[in-house]
Parts: sequence; C-alpha cells; structure tokens
Amino acid sequence: MSSTSVHAKTKTGFINGKNYDQSRPSYTEEAVSYIADLVTGGKIPGPSTGNVSYDIVELGAGTGKFTQKVMSKLTQDVKYLATEPMEGFLDTLKQLCPSVSTKLCAASDLPLPDNSVRTVVAAQCFHWFASEDSLKEICRVLVPGGRFVMVWNNKDWDEPWVKDIEDILSGYYGDTPRAINRTWKTVIEKFSGLSCKEHFFQAGIDFQGDKDFVVGHFSTISVIASLPEDEKEDIQRRMYQVLNSHDQTREKDIIRIPFKTEIYHSVKV
Repeated sequence: MSSTSVHAKTKTGFINGKNYDQSRPSYTEEAVSYIADLVTGGKIPGPSTGNVSYDIVELGAGTGKFTQKVMSKLTQDVKYLATEPMEGFLDTLKQLCPSVSTKLCAASDLPLPDNSVRTVVAAQCFHWFASEDSLKEICRVLVPGGRFVMVWNNKDWDEPWVKDIEDILSGYYGDTPRAINRTWKTVIEKFSGLSCKEHFFQAGIDFQGDKDFVVGHFSTISVIASLPEDEKEDIQRRMYQVLNSHDQTREKDIIRIPFKTEIYHSVKV
C-alpha cells in the first residue's frame, strides 16, 4: 500500500522518521499496561474461536514508539503486526523493532482476512483516518467481540506558554486532522459496528528537556515539518520568544511539556 491513501499532510510532514522518533514522547507505563492486559485477556476474555492471524494489529505504528513499549509487556507467543502507511517511518520502526512483523498499508485497506484479529490499536493516530470506511475495515478484520483501542498523548493547551505556542501553530493547520478537535469521537460514536466500553483520562507522560528540545518537539508537528526551511525557522524563532516570555519557561534549564493520556476502548458488536 502506498502513501497515496493517507492525508496529504502526512506525505510531507511525516518523512524523517529518525527525527520524529527522537522528538516525540512515548507512553506511560499505566496506559501500556492497560492495553497489554486487554490483549492477554486480563480485563475482558478474548474470543477463543475463529481463524486468528494476529492477537494485536497496530495501525499507524509510525516509528514504533508504542510498539516498543507494549511489546516489552507481552509474551513471545503473542502474534503482533505493526502497520504503517509511510515508508520512511516504517523503515525506522524496523530498525528499532527488528523482531516485529510489519506491513506497509493504510487503515482503510488492511491486507488481512475477515475475523482474524483479536485487538486493533491506534496510538496517537486515529484522528488521521477517522472515517466510516476505516471503521468498517477495522470491524471486518476483528473477530466477534474483538477490541479497537485508541490512545493519545494530549498536551495541556490550557497551560499559558503552551497556549501561546498553539496560537502560533493554529494558523497553519487548515483542514489538517487534529485529535483535540474531537472529530474522531463524533465519527466513532456514530458508527454502529463498535460499542464503547471505556473512555477515560490518565496522568500523562513525563516529557521534558531544554528550550531546543521543546522547540524541536513542536517542529515535528506535521504542519510545521512540511514547511519550507525559511518559514520553519521563522516559526521556531517565535517559539523561542514564547519560551523567553513566560515565568514558567524563561529561566528554566529543563522545561516540562504537560501531557495527559486519553484512552478509548471499544468492542465489535
């Protein structure tokens, strides 16, 4: 599957897998343990019948941030497939997770049999492909009673300095999908093939560094990463101005970017 089936902004904003991996947060132990327990049947008994190809299929696995964390909590007999539509990201994932099976494909066209997956996971990505077509495809590959779980690292945009950086970024988004717009939630709640079992928030990941680290993180956001270098440099200059203007960040050697974890767990009906 080529990248032609994904949003145009991903083709230019999500290319440098190594840089993305170094500048993006991982996931909390609590969030990963919750999902690992689902996969192994710790919270809800998994289907025991059917021609199961994989215990877990990860959509939009990117560079393997979630993949690495959850694999460390699963036994070797768990059948895991990481899928990703962008070749540059998938190359990085293969380097970081050499033992994981992978496929280059989009969520709307999964090369898997019907009723063949126990759990589908989308970490930090469902907003990119939140559509009825994708949900139909997810339900097609799930076994009866199979789970679709989404997890996000959400920034606290109410933090004053984070809000000021958001004001800079917001002018570049246009129609680019965003998790914080909650469109994804409307889409899945209108879809009759899945029933929500749990939707909750947890404490977020501890993600911190110096000012260069903070600006580097925000620069990996797709709408910024895809810009010409001169325009990107101007935005980065404005970000430094924000960091130098707030009491919480101005004289800090280490700045904590505030996050909270969001998990949405649904089941095929």
